[in-house]
Amino acid sequence: MLSNLLPLGTRDEFGRRAATKQQLISVIQAHFKQRGLAPIATPLLENQAVFTPYQMGNYQYYRLLDPEGQTLVLRPDLTLPIARFLSATKVPLPQKFGYVGDIFRVSRRLSGSYNQITQAGIELIGYASLKAELECLTIANQLSSELIDDAVEIELGDAQFAQQVVASLTPDQAQQTAIKQALFNKKVPQYDALIAAYQDEPLFDFLKNWPRLFGQPTAIFKQLAAAPLPVSVQPAIERLKAVVTWMAQTMPNQAVSIDLSSQAPQKYYTGLTFRGYSQAGAGYLFSGGRYDQLLANFQAKSEPAVGMGLDVDLLTELALTQAPATPRQLIYFEPRQWSQAEKLLAKSTQGQLSLAPDLQAARAEAAALGAQLIDLTEGDENE
Repeated sequence: MLSNLLPLGTRDEFGRRAATKQQLISVIQAHFKQRGLAPIATPLLENQAVFTPYQMGNYQYYRLLDPEGQTLVLRPDLTLPIARFLSATKVPLPQKFGYVGDIFRVSRRLSGSYNQITQAGIELIGYASLKAELECLTIANQLSSELIDDAVEIELGDAQFAQQVVASLTPDQAQQTAIKQALFNKKVPQYDALIAAYQDEPLFDFLKNWPRLFGQPTAIFKQLAAAPLPVSVQPAIERLKAVVTWMAQTMPNQAVSIDLSSQAPQKYYTGLTFRGYSQAGAGYLFSGGRYDQLLANFQAKSEPAVGMGLDVDLLTELALTQAPATPRQLIYFEPRQWSQAEKLLAKSTQGQLSLAPDLQAARAEAAALGAQLIDLTEGDENE
């Protein structure tokens, strides 16, 4: 009998977890409003064509057919629907959007991942200046400090760095792809075999060390300066230096690192990328970057854009781990004492009314909840 079983990769949320998650969402939305982000909500259902060009390959869609036979999907991403919205409505740019919503991705069986994920995020559309990236980093820094106690490290990268390096080695597209995938997937023996063909190239020493090109900015910039890299990557390096300098000035306590050996968070990114992670949690709390060519998939003219998504579920897990549960108060009363009970409830941050029929049942309810029982029927609030 499957009527009471959940689909794989989903879960019910209630009680403390649900309350904590809603509290985090409220804080995030208030922060977005304070920063001037316009709220936006897109449908759970989208045409599959919205996402097909950017399929990353590590998840599948939830698919269904509409009455006309058109393939629809439960949205696996929230940035692409916003790009679709902009192209369809011709909303004047620039625009700053903030959102909270669920996305749906069918992960590999037994991967331990949930298929329904709550995500919050921002999209800054029509902004070509580096100020857009800095705005995202500021929001990430502020929300991290506000939402969890654990220190968060921000990892910077560049979406085009790897492509520009391998393109300087060979024009063979298949070879370029093979080198990048071995590098990104940390398949070092396979990567070493692929770069062996370039052992006579001046860049070979850099290629050998490339899988380990992550860490503190000072050390990474020193390695980059010593390598005969193609001219095409220099703007990205200068941009990274500018961001690191700015972060040191504006958020001196923020831990920062650089990773130029990993794949960008999304396939459609075109420039600076950033991710944030906590030592206490598995996975990235937030990730984002610049994607100046995204709108080109929906309209003739592209627009500069920067976006960032926050994993609300992972933030909730950390908040639950770090914050001890506050003892609740259970208020027992007779119907004639309802006004008195309401006044007491209004003063309590963790209070609730007991709807038990008698004092014995109220005591049992309090014991089950681990709550302090306040009995108004005897005039003693500390029983």
